[in-house]
Amino acid sequence: MGKVSGKTHTKAQLDHWANLHNPNNKAYQADADNRANQMNPNHRSYQRTHNANRRNKAHWMPEWAPDYPEYDD
Repeated sequence: MGKVSGKTHTKAQLDHWANLHNPNNKAYQADADNRANQMNPNHRSYQRTHNANRRNKAHWMPEWAPDYPEYDD
């Protein structure tokens, strides 16, 4: 793991780096969870699920139907 120098970085940059490399920090945990999800071949992202649902959606109306004249009794 690399180090960050206070001579070449601002305090905000140092704090950001420290947060990303501290296992007790939410940012570190979120980054680890995100990486684990991306590496898991069984993980389905929201977009993948959404696209699958759109592809396999049952069409309750045909895309085209002829116009029938209305008959009055």
